[in-house]
Amino acid sequence: MTTHSSRPMRARSLTEKRQRRADILRAAEDLWATTPYADLSMNQVASSAHLAKGTLYLYFDTKEELFLALMEGHLETWIDRAATLLNERRPGTPSQLADVLLEAGQDARSLRRLLVLLGTVLQRRVRPELLQEFRQTINARLDSLLALMPLERRQAQRALTHLYALSVGWEHLAEQPNLWGIGRESTVSVPDGLNTPDLMEHGADEEFKLAVRAVFERLTSLPGPV
Repeated sequence: MTTHSSRPMRARSLTEKRQRRADILRAAEDLWATTPYADLSMNQVASSAHLAKGTLYLYFDTKEELFLALMEGHLETWIDRAATLLNERRPGTPSQLADVLLEAGQDARSLRRLLVLLGTVLQRRVRPELLQEFRQTINARLDSLLALMPLERRQAQRALTHLYALSVGWEHLAEQPNLWGIGRESTVSVPDGLNTPDLMEHGADEEFKLAVRAVFERLTSLPGPV
């Protein structure tokens, strides 16, 4: 009598390997939506992707490497979307540029969460050579994006740096709204301006967009650093 395993056979062709890798990344992201990163294991990812744990390790040596690959995919998607919109919209003002970059990331909550993870966990635990390869790949993609922005290159670099910092900061605050005693339930004594009205009343996404537009307006009116 022939028995059939519930686990798929090892991928053999390049197409099958790419699909298997995509399945692993999707399984990891789905788990991360409900499981804190610290509690998420490679065993769980393998089970969710219907793979043997040994097969999972053929693609990623560690959980950190898996999430770095997930981050790279999300960043490339955002960069491609931003480039397409810049070509289509041809923004002529700082406000229009901010709106284009924000629209490119309107469904990028996972990317913002990954950016927080990059700065708090991944940069410390991923092999230096792999992290360097990641940076080189993303920087090459960002170079093409900078060329499309209606700013002098140094200004464009500053704008993207501020966009990154605001993305990380507002996502961190959205995940921990009571961190500075901002939430309604906090007993920490802070200035009234931080409590009334509650900064999160209108939602972190809207506050984030407001901050990006304000920074772009101000940043692009100032001379670049010497």
